[in-house]
Amino acid sequence: MYALWGSDKEEYDMKSALLDYIRNKVGLKEDEILWSGYAEVDNFKKSEELEGILASCVSPENTSFDSSERVKHSIGRSGKDYIPLIEKKDFRVVDAVVYPNEDEIRRLLQSRNKLLEIIPFGGGTTVTGGVSPSGSKKYSVSVDLEKLKTLSVDKTNHILEAGTGLKGPEIEAELSKHGLTMGNFPESFFYSTLGGWIATNAAGQESNRYGKIKDMIISLRMESPTGSYQDHVVPGESAFFRLSDIAVGSEGAYGIVTKAWLKVHNKPERLFYNSYIFKSFGDGLAAIRERLSNDKIPMISRLSDEEETELSFMGIEDNFITNLFKRYVSFRTHGIPGALLIAVSEKKEEIKFEGGASLGSVPPKFWYRERYSRPYMYNELLKRGIIAETIETSAKWDGLDRIHKTTKKRFHEILEELKLQGLIMCHSSHQYVTGSALYFTFLFYSSDNREKALERIRDGIMENILSQGGSISHHHGIGTAQSKYVKSYKGKMYEVAQGIKSQFDPDDTLVPGIIPPR
Repeated sequence: MYALWGSDKEEYDMKSALLDYIRNKVGLKEDEILWSGYAEVDNFKKSEELEGILASCVSPENTSFDSSERVKHSIGRSGKDYIPLIEKKDFRVVDAVVYPNEDEIRRLLQSRNKLLEIIPFGGGTTVTGGVSPSGSKKYSVSVDLEKLKTLSVDKTNHILEAGTGLKGPEIEAELSKHGLTMGNFPESFFYSTLGGWIATNAAGQESNRYGKIKDMIISLRMESPTGSYQDHVVPGESAFFRLSDIAVGSEGAYGIVTKAWLKVHNKPERLFYNSYIFKSFGDGLAAIRERLSNDKIPMISRLSDEEETELSFMGIEDNFITNLFKRYVSFRTHGIPGALLIAVSEKKEEIKFEGGASLGSVPPKFWYRERYSRPYMYNELLKRGIIAETIETSAKWDGLDRIHKTTKKRFHEILEELKLQGLIMCHSSHQYVTGSALYFTFLFYSSDNREKALERIRDGIMENILSQGGSISHHHGIGTAQSKYVKSYKGKMYEVAQGIKSQFDPDDTLVPGIIPPR
């Protein structure tokens, strides 16, 4: 079973200069393929008891005990998911996979069977352990939402009615027929689902214009062990709180969202592109803050720090034009590494920034064309045993540069303690008038004890971010990777979240370990 990003039919042309640069940074001397990208699948036994339990709720044709399907639905796309595959070690696997319709989901959850742990599954693109079974119940069941494909466009009211099993391209293809867009384009766009976006309160690359998922939702329908719930489909409401206020970002811990009503927008008729190089990441942040404070907010403004900028330029294909452009950039920066800002928007005045050297439209057009390809580069690194991991946060403007510097410093301190080498880089995206998200990517290589090293690095980075005033997450969610920090991070609100869990899922059937009932 192919376990890497995308399918095994998709190829990524890894530039030799880029690969050599990364290998040098992480201390990997030999370019050797350690892992094929395929998971070795054992022939797991089927439980007749579980088969009987599921048969009372879900039709047999919508139920699978196939070993490959069980493995596929037990792993996400994080380093913690991949390390056991690279090292050929055992890991916990769900006992069954169901592909239910909405009625079957309702029956399964409301059966309240205390032997079951139920884990909703969308596209499997989680990078925080969001689909990993906990083993806290006798049986783990993955609920794949692929059959929830309702899709209807109300052009008069600019409302999309959509099943949560839909993937990004399916949604946008239908909206495009009407000249509309939902505006959510995460890096996982081709594989992630509407349900996953809702579960994590996701943010796409154009969130400066369209907002996060919570900003797009008008109404939700959710099935839980204690009943079926739905908001009114109205544009606004002033009556306590709505279901969407509870369900968005809850990671399936309160119920399974089966349908959503979302606002949609006219597609831009034309986009303009611009880019700048700044002397430092801090200078770039200051320029973005100044632009947003004047209410001229670009649809996309993405600032890469010096390390990510250098890596990005190395990934550009070599030809006469691109090499000429690279020499031009080196001339503008006097050969000193800088921080690249790319901007895309419908209005030219929204992509003008002060304080940097203009590089024109080439970098953002290249990025826009390739904006979903970065995970394929990670595929090539993982095959060589190089662990690629991400952690993201958000903070106010006055804390961003500090979080950026201290996080990178802490990363290198931990590597020194572990006697390892690595690379960490960051970009600012998903900006607000009040601050921005920061997205860290780090790479390291270790010939052994990879899981312990990863945990140590993740914990060190997360603890530094929280101590410096950053959020526990911005759009990836918590999953099992960061659930241990939730109680202290949320404070008294943790008890409120537990009370809500007790209302919807008192037996802790849904994704146990994220938030226990009170």
